[in-house]
Amino acid sequence: MPNAESLRAERFLRVHKYALVFLACSLAATLLLKIASIQYLELIFAADFLLLLWMFAKNDLRMRVFRPFASIGTSYLIFMAAALVLAVFALRQQFDTIAVPPLQRPLIVTVSRVVELFLDAFYMLYLANLFREDERLCAFGAKVYLWTGVASGLFSIAEFFLSTFAGFDPSGKRFHGFLNEGGPYGVYLLSLFALCFAMRRRGWLSRKKMYAALIVFTISLIGSQSKAAFFALALLGIVYLVWMLHGWKRVALLSTFGVLVVAASIVLDLPARMEQYSQAVAIYTQLSNLRAEDANVVKGRIAGAVLAPRMIKEHPLAGVGWGFYPLVRDQPEYRQGAAFEETFGDAPSLGPIDYIVDLGIPLWMYMMWILSKPVYFLRRYHADARVLALAAMQPIANLCGAHLNLTYTWIAAALAMGMGFGRRAIEETAA
Repeated sequence: MPNAESLRAERFLRVHKYALVFLACSLAATLLLKIASIQYLELIFAADFLLLLWMFAKNDLRMRVFRPFASIGTSYLIFMAAALVLAVFALRQQFDTIAVPPLQRPLIVTVSRVVELFLDAFYMLYLANLFREDERLCAFGAKVYLWTGVASGLFSIAEFFLSTFAGFDPSGKRFHGFLNEGGPYGVYLLSLFALCFAMRRRGWLSRKKMYAALIVFTISLIGSQSKAAFFALALLGIVYLVWMLHGWKRVALLSTFGVLVVAASIVLDLPARMEQYSQAVAIYTQLSNLRAEDANVVKGRIAGAVLAPRMIKEHPLAGVGWGFYPLVRDQPEYRQGAAFEETFGDAPSLGPIDYIVDLGIPLWMYMMWILSKPVYFLRRYHADARVLALAAMQPIANLCGAHLNLTYTWIAAALAMGMGFGRRAIEETAA
């Protein structure tokens, strides 16, 4: 017979899980709402993790962990340990003498990123476990995530009309949702597309509501002008068609899709934009010295396209250390006469290159494998292709420039695992 203390703990956890899911699935849309450099949702995760530890320890509670989730969690622990070891090894480097914030100093920055990754991975698996056990909770989370995304799209559309007709222009002409950047916002919208189809498949969304949401997402995606979203959409489309179709239909539709992607890249003038980067990289030393006050030249993608390959060439296996890029970027062996802004804060902003520079090629490949493990296990359990596409958004988003700490990719993966590993889904597959 459970005592009064245990009953209170169980009641608390029932209320807690709905509050946690609501906060996680809504705040995931606010990618740049932060205190200092920490997202609101990550602060909530940190406080909630301590609360959960106290509740489980005080009441001697236990939670059953699904075997694939345990495997994924173990892989992340191995990755974090390896990243710390490589960061310690990287301390032998020479570091720049620029003023560095306390949390961005050598090794401390790696520890902070490990803590951040631990919280993201823990809550992805914790929520996935809750969703797997409780289909109503999973449907609730999916609806919160979806309609928050719709609200962000409507916010962008309203803001666009205000800026066009009322002279109110807080963010330029690009759609950015709830205070996000246009590029990451476009990739976030793709997770909403995938979720829409997965929810419709589960019967959690009516046809009319699905079409209404898709119209808002399409307008917002075009308005975001996100090049990263274009590449992510191409990858997601290829993956989805491979999983969904077989035989000649797969070949025919993949060919058609490929032609559409090429045509869209020409319409968006992507080859010309890539050529501009290529030309800037070719004359970078002269260009940086001529425009030493221009942060778009001395920092970010253009500088990263020059510096990152030099760093990878010097440290292909161990990397320069997780988070160490801005600390070593001005070393003579990398700079080689080019000018750089003497202030702290920079990243290559080149998608996978950011992590290859910091972690080295082997650990980056292991990281991509871990990000893909939910898709791997869902395929083994014969999950629906729509759910697989939602889970695939995490590795695809990372390949297209999304950083690990963007919380929406973790929440999308949790929802996908909840749908694919839920008891009803497994029973339907077995039948």
